[in-house]
Amino acid sequence: MPGGGSRSLKTAATVLRALRLLGDHPAGLCATDLAERLGKSAATARYMINTLCDAGYAERDGSGRCRLTDAPPWGQWGTEHRESSPVPGDPDPGAVLAEATTELYRRTRQRSYLVRRTGTVVASVTDSRGHQGLAKLPGLGRHIPPHHAHALALTKVLLATSPAYREAVENEPLPRLTPTTLVDAGALQRELERVHRDGIALDREEYAEGFATLAAPVVAPSGAATVALGLSCSARRLAVDGDELADAVRAVAARATAQWAGELVAEPMPAVPGDPVDVGRDEDLVSGPRR
Repeated sequence: MPGGGSRSLKTAATVLRALRLLGDHPAGLCATDLAERLGKSAATARYMINTLCDAGYAERDGSGRCRLTDAPPWGQWGTEHRESSPVPGDPDPGAVLAEATTELYRRTRQRSYLVRRTGTVVASVTDSRGHQGLAKLPGLGRHIPPHHAHALALTKVLLATSPAYREAVENEPLPRLTPTTLVDAGALQRELERVHRDGIALDREEYAEGFATLAAPVVAPSGAATVALGLSCSARRLAVDGDELADAVRAVAARATAQWAGELVAEPMPAVPGDPVDVGRDEDLVSGPRR
């Protein structure tokens, strides 16, 4: 029957939207949140969550929030596959991006990060370099939630260069993480316009008091801008050496972009005086073997 077939397809589409929403929110969603995002009643969302949990695609945590399970294919496949796969037609950037993250640390002696947009609204820290004892950015975990994207240079640069990402998170709240966090939508829009114009983003104690971050995009050969390369430092260091640090971020990101496009051989930039030798991967942020 045409009517029954139509209802069945609409239900399947809603379930797929629910799975995508859960995949984009690794911390999970409660039934009320899911209902609001789907445009359905809370009762419908609860029934859907019950069905997904019973089938093993999702699970509830102690607070009642629902998230995708870690078992393949709905957990790791849903995020890690997209995270590690380049845009169709683009060469695999793994070695180039790993070298760029290390190179930025070598040039600045500041903790360096590689961030990738891995879903509609999810950004993940996929690489980090530093040495033991080097201060870590407080509160930064494996995933950067969409409602924190406005406060961190690593995600500001993605918001500025990726219309799809900006559109996906524009309805997220703008919480005040520190006294200097931008929480006005108009001010944030002007900031993103500046980032797009200058090709570099920064935050001065907007994400964590006492800390600053700088980041620039690494653009794929296809023109997609889903990768950000950046660093964190003390707010005092930014005030003293901000121009030098910004130049280093721009230079290493531009070189990585050129290497990804095959315009340069992927080899380290020249060593700098006093080059540190204890370059290490931050396993607290990134798990798994180095690519």
